[in-house]
Amino acid sequence: MPRTNAAGWSLKRLLEATLNRDITVEQLRDACGVTKGRWYGGVGRANADDFPDAEEARRAAHAFGLSATWLQVELGLITLDDVREALDESQPLDPFRMTTRQRVLQIPNPADPPRD
Repeated sequence: MPRTNAAGWSLKRLLEATLNRDITVEQLRDACGVTKGRWYGGVGRANADDFPDAEEARRAAHAFGLSATWLQVELGLITLDDVREALDESQPLDPFRMTTRQRVLQIPNPADPPRD
């Protein structure tokens, strides 16, 4: 069973709730940097116990314009104490806080009308 947050939500459900929109499996797969063959293959990442790992969570966060640190904390990959210790200060985590990456990949929402 893939990794979930404290509420039992999968990565897909957590992203959908945070972004307030639907995300397709293809968008999630691409955001995590996983090929179609590796996603569904024999030991597919989609159902792996360690999905998402820290790198897949970081990639997904950046692809959807979220804080990688926030997402990794939500999924239990790191703790708030780890973050605070690394920053050497206490500050709240915000999923939309600027990250080191300046360019956010634009993944089209299938519900939006096509642009001309």
